[in-house]
Amino acid sequence: SYEITSSPTAPGGGDVHTLTINLGAPGHPDPIVIETGKIGRQASAAVTLTRGESVLYATASRDKDVRDLNFLPLSVDHQERFSSAGLTSGAFNKRDGRPGEHEILVCRLIDRPLRPLIAEGWRHETQLLSWVLSYDGVRTCDPLAITASATALWLSDVPLIKPVAASMVGYIDGQLVLNPTLEQMKHSRLNLIVAGTKDAVLMIEGAADFLPEDLMIE
Repeated sequence: SYEITSSPTAPGGGDVHTLTINLGAPGHPDPIVIETGKIGRQASAAVTLTRGESVLYATASRDKDVRDLNFLPLSVDHQERFSSAGLTSGAFNKRDGRPGEHEILVCRLIDRPLRPLIAEGWRHETQLLSWVLSYDGVRTCDPLAITASATALWLSDVPLIKPVAASMVGYIDGQLVLNPTLEQMKHSRLNLIVAGTKDAVLMIEGAADFLPEDLMIE
């Protein structure tokens, strides 16, 4: 189930819109809360996504000018800040460094399901930025980063054809488990991230421990 609320509490005036998604499944007491209108108001669209103590921030922006290109000029950046886990760099320079391997892979996870759904012929340079601002260490933030970025793109003036969401699937004790915790994933024979629309699967990324094909299709 879900609930949409609005309140006139944005800085400088305006409304803050909140979408609360209750997954309604065993082991999922924390709803997913997506909020827009409070911060990042100079971007085409900006959202914060919260689940438990994990908070992600995603923005979508596009250039006004049309580029003379024969491809979609879309760039995606994802950053997991040290401060999100309460850490500080031990180096002299305390800034976050260049993206690590995992962050680059998450950029690809975000790009794959969204790029095919942007309307054909869109030639405005488009940028998606995703940050993990707070991380509680309970579940991976990878599918949340896809969902937050897709929501920001959907709310922007970039012509995304359909909204996109993502989730992680594990296989534990003979059962498929949706969005398992990191502790549960230690016993999972499947590590799968699925992204798609209401009607179709757009991206599958994962690994499995010799599972039958019919189970993977399920």
